[in-house]
Amino acid sequence: MAGVPTVLVIAYYFPPLGGAGVQRTLKFVKYLPDYGWLPHVLTVQDSASLQDSSLAAEIPAEIPITRTPILRLPPRLPWRLRNFISRWFLIVDEQLGWLPYAVSAGQRIIAESGDIQAIYSSSSPYTAHLIARHLHRRTQLPWVADFRDPWVENPYIKFPTSLHRGTNEHLEQSIFKEAERVILNTDVSRQCYIQKYSDLPASKFITIPNGYDQADLPLSRYEVQIDSVFTIAHLGSLYQKTRSSEYFLRALHDTFQAGKLLPDKVRARFIGAIDKETKDFIRQFELSGCVELVGYLPHRQALNYLFEADLLLLIPSYGKGGELFVPAKLFEYLASMKPILCLAEPGACADLILQARAGWVISPTVYSVIADQLVGIYQQWEAGNLIINPDRDLIASFERRKLTGQLANLLTEICK
Repeated sequence: MAGVPTVLVIAYYFPPLGGAGVQRTLKFVKYLPDYGWLPHVLTVQDSASLQDSSLAAEIPAEIPITRTPILRLPPRLPWRLRNFISRWFLIVDEQLGWLPYAVSAGQRIIAESGDIQAIYSSSSPYTAHLIARHLHRRTQLPWVADFRDPWVENPYIKFPTSLHRGTNEHLEQSIFKEAERVILNTDVSRQCYIQKYSDLPASKFITIPNGYDQADLPLSRYEVQIDSVFTIAHLGSLYQKTRSSEYFLRALHDTFQAGKLLPDKVRARFIGAIDKETKDFIRQFELSGCVELVGYLPHRQALNYLFEADLLLLIPSYGKGGELFVPAKLFEYLASMKPILCLAEPGACADLILQARAGWVISPTVYSVIADQLVGIYQQWEAGNLIINPDRDLIASFERRKLTGQLANLLTEICK
């Protein structure tokens, strides 16, 4: 499509890879042509990560995609050894071996296209921004860096030494300084970085939240019978150290032990990658009869489970720094108009649920509070009164096509 303004999109996570990290870039790529921008995607060749081949059907046929090799650590290495090598020697992230291949391919794309007017990079991995920085320096093309998660301020990234942290600080600072705009996906995160880089103009920091794609949602809404089993659904991965199912499962067990809920009237479904600890807790609390581990599913199949549920369970990351994060799946939770039980501390995630009037936010680690809330919600459901009055206008503002319009306007602005 010669003559159409083109943006070079640098993203490691892109179909056929699956998982939450793919959705944001995929939807931008899907809808940018509606706003007069053609994306040219620079990504990696297929890897052993989660796959969702169904997502490829969403990519418009006219979108060029360049897939490069990547120098990887041997996949058979034990996780602890891989993590050690990555943290101590690769310094930035395990995908650093993508940089030379992607830089070479990016330079070739820009030279041969003639229509590339801007660069967009998405992290994690943060290597994507280093690739974009190199291409920006070589070409002086305007550049937008999109942080799906914080980098140095990310509480779940542990630097082995002060030298490692300092190196990452320096790299992060250079990206914030050199990019024309930096996108954060929550206002809380934006304010954090405005304070951290107070020498930079606040106008450089832009919030574009995650969202939901109306086209992904089931066409019909499920009607659940009152005399059926009360169904709770959780979408997404679970991790013992940062996003644990322990407190919810223990609370569910306590309600059964106290006779406040009956195991044959409650079903909890976990859809996504499940950690070993969750499986251990299910055995420990004797919940195998009412807890289903569905596993990872293609995106739209997973959404069907969401719409079939009576209650949506959200367990976001908690602990220091957790207040910066809003799980991407929350926006699809909101779009379902189903009640949400969120186990979260105060922060961006809790604020959004309360603003949207979408459910309840309670302490993530106090079993008795979780148990009492479960009983109360169940009683409302049993009486036919489990109803919320969500802010539909607020929720509609998170539709992916609308959010892509914000990115398109930003690209147009920096190219003037």
